[in-house]
Amino acid sequence: IIGNATDLFCQAYFVYDSKKSGGLTQSHLRFGKDPIRAPYLVTTADFVACHTPSYVKKYDMVRNLKEGGTFLLNCQWDAAELAEKMNAETKQYIAKNNIKLYTVNAIDLAQKVGMGKRTNTILQAAFFALAKVMPIEEAVDYMKAAAKKSYAKKGDDVVKCNWDAIDA
Repeated sequence: IIGNATDLFCQAYFVYDSKKSGGLTQSHLRFGKDPIRAPYLVTTADFVACHTPSYVKKYDMVRNLKEGGTFLLNCQWDAAELAEKMNAETKQYIAKNNIKLYTVNAIDLAQKVGMGKRTNTILQAAFFALAKVMPIEEAVDYMKAAAKKSYAKKGDDVVKCNWDAIDA
């Protein structure tokens, strides 16, 4: 969407776990006003999202976030549970580096809108809302158009579920 709908240049590298389904996937995305020729993974990020809550304990999710960056965590936890489940080092890094921490409960939202366990559409919408790469209204229009194109063959109900997920 960013590459097609803006004047920004884009680059993406992906790292996949050998387990494939259910394994760790890292998406290293870059975009900017100048051509990008960076044949390496992102090591200093403006934005990091964790789509799987258990990874907060398993991996150092914030170590590559630059000062003032944004960390989005998909979880079902309230503030007390978040404080309990996030380790001290992560909390210290967030505080010391003025990281903006956001949580979204895409798990329950996906169930509510009929997407089952599929949270990616909700998390994509959260990314666009937080990253401010383009006005959110434009991003919503592009995401809905992409959902219609991707899922039209599966029926209007599937398209509507994705649209509801974007709106949620």
